[in-house]
Amino acid sequence: MESKNTQLKLHQRIELEIDGVGASGEGVGHLCGRAVFVPRALPGELVAARVVHLGSRKAVAEPQKILRPSSDRIVPVCSAFGRCGGCQLMHADYPAQIGLKRAILQDALRTIAKLEPVSVPVAPAPGPLGYRNRGQYPVARKKGKVVTGFYASRSHDVVAVSECHIHDPRVDRAVACVRAWAGHKRVPVYDERRHRGFLRHVVVRVAEGTGEVLVVLVGRGEQSLPVGDLVRRLQKKLPGIVGVLLNINPARTNVILGGSNRVLWGRGWVEESFLSLKLKLSVGSFFQVNTAQAKVLFGKVRRFIGRPAGAVVDAYCGVGVLASLLSKAGHETVGIDSFAPAVKDAEIIAADNRVQTAVFHCGRTEKLLPRLVSHGIKPKAVILDPPRKGCAPEVVDAAAESGAEKIAYISCHPGTLSRDLKRFFDLGYRLETIEGVDMFPQTFHLEVFAGLVRT
Repeated sequence: MESKNTQLKLHQRIELEIDGVGASGEGVGHLCGRAVFVPRALPGELVAARVVHLGSRKAVAEPQKILRPSSDRIVPVCSAFGRCGGCQLMHADYPAQIGLKRAILQDALRTIAKLEPVSVPVAPAPGPLGYRNRGQYPVARKKGKVVTGFYASRSHDVVAVSECHIHDPRVDRAVACVRAWAGHKRVPVYDERRHRGFLRHVVVRVAEGTGEVLVVLVGRGEQSLPVGDLVRRLQKKLPGIVGVLLNINPARTNVILGGSNRVLWGRGWVEESFLSLKLKLSVGSFFQVNTAQAKVLFGKVRRFIGRPAGAVVDAYCGVGVLASLLSKAGHETVGIDSFAPAVKDAEIIAADNRVQTAVFHCGRTEKLLPRLVSHGIKPKAVILDPPRKGCAPEVVDAAAESGAEKIAYISCHPGTLSRDLKRFFDLGYRLETIEGVDMFPQTFHLEVFAGLVRT
């Protein structure tokens, strides 16, 4: 091993002490003046690795052998771990995973939000396996066989996976039925490079509260399909199957779903029972993938907002679950989302649940929120649940200028959360509470709830 060299070289073999964790769950060590990121390595380990990327300040090395394993290291339950890009922390026992996620969050808060070091509580999942209620599986043909699985890290090479341990087992059973059916009926499989073939993805949604299952075939275009045989296979394995859809996506794109759906059998949605609501969820409806932890997260938000005392604006409201829950608890709520189908779903959910004090608007928060305020709405609280990229500066400004006493910020990215917290601090808010909720065991992702109050 060449760990004593003063300069790292590409493809060099090194020995490295892992003393930290990176933002994507990698182990981090330091050598020759650089931070070296090693996937699937844990703090406290000594690893033999090969340098595969060199930057000016950091390097990436692929682990070759664990010379001194951590006591937190376990044998991953999945044989595809390390090849499939879906999970990053399955080599660590679950309590250690929580510790790593807490460290990632606290590092972002310290370096980006400039917060003094604090120990952030993280609510662990009641079950670290089998928790995902929705799965999206690319389809490929390998060695003449139809396979389903997940893309290898940073590629579009499909790693064949017959059992994904983080999904509800019913998702895997549904995908297995489609895989066997497609092979038996010789359904043309999509070739991404040539933009030919038909079957691109299989998407499955499971309603945890009712047991209903929806199966979606994503195809490149319209095609006559022998659906009867597929339905018989699904009914044999999944008593809760309620619908089979064809989603049409003709584009050369990384986006999984296209813009049109056709019901091939049954109906195009599942009914979910969630807390006090009945939800109709279609294939495109945004809903948290971990039902049990969504209840924990929403409970934290509701407790922070407190008793009804003025309007609550739910920006990025999706299908309006949180807005409807708050409305049923006595709040006047206003939901905003830029995705028109989500707003339509939110209105349907509110109507189905006899929610009287929630209204929904389609548009951008930075434009709609100031307009609502100018028309007389005085929000007590604003809920922000943006995508991973966080809030645009204009959204933060609009939330602060609305006069809201409280900001409830839900984030799945510690880095962008920390950036936006800093912006709120500069606009006169302080952090009252921050808590993690582990929605995504076995991965580096962490859902975080931050509650801010006006100073």
